Amino acid sequence: MTLSIHGAQTNVRLYRQPALHNMVLFIVMCLMVTMSFDAQAEDRWYDFDRLYFQAGTYVHFDPDEEHDGNRLFVSLEAIRSDDWLLGLALFNNSFDQFSQYLYGGKIWRFHDQWDGFHARITAGLIHGYTDEFEDKIPFNDLGVAPAIIPGVGYSKGRFGADVYLLGFAGMLFTAGMSF
Repeated sequence: MTLSIHGAQTNVRLYRQPALHNMVLFIVMCLMVTMSFDAQAEDRWYDFDRLYFQAGTYVHFDPDEEHDGNRLFVSLEAIRSDDWLLGLALFNNSFDQFSQYLYGGKIWRFHDQWDGFHARITAGLIHGYTDEFEDKIPFNDLGVAPAIIPGVGYSKGRFGADVYLLGFAGMLFTAGMSF
């Protein structure tokens, strides 16, 4: 919305609800959905089997001169024995802004066909694309945007490597370790 006072124009953003309220509501909904998938199990949804730390970097399909970030990525995931997970990723986005991705997801392992290979999908909220770059990811009107990130990988023992598809923008490459 553009506001004009005494001939000077300025852009004003109007919010229907506070951003924090929407983020808390979305996180509660994600937790409720995650719990409902495994409501019949004896385990509680927060009983995690292991932690998985990963670090990596990403590339763009179509590099732009605006992309000046250092492209570092780290995450920590808490994974249950049934391969449901919760995680937090910290990274500098393509515009060198510190960003976070809070997510839940699922891993599918191909034990019978391809031992060690897996597919995964995560869904959550990305925060950190601000100022003139806030429109670089969809639905970022409140400073927080939803994201769905699929990936494939290989693990052997405690170590693993994954490749993730970052929408139409690029790919993320990681290596990690369980403990």
